[in-house]
Amino acid sequence: MDKNQDIKIMTSLLFDRFQKITLNAEETASVIGRSEDYLKKDREEAIGIPYTRLNGKEKGKPLYNITAIAKALVENEKKVS
Repeated sequence: MDKNQDIKIMTSLLFDRFQKITLNAEETASVIGRSEDYLKKDREEAIGIPYTRLNGKEKGKPLYNITAIAKALVENEKKVS
């Protein structure tokens, strides 16, 4: 399978599990196997998974699009021989 197909499948699985298109930091952390502090550090350093803020406010709750989560996981996947 190619990466685009993998992203579509993973996005579908995430939607099936959470029944929404954006996840909060706690949900995202559980999906990627990292802590919320890890995501916060990435946001502060402007790296990692793209996110938006609830209501577009600077202090709004960060939300991660499930497609962006799937893309980050697939693109950072390491193949083993």
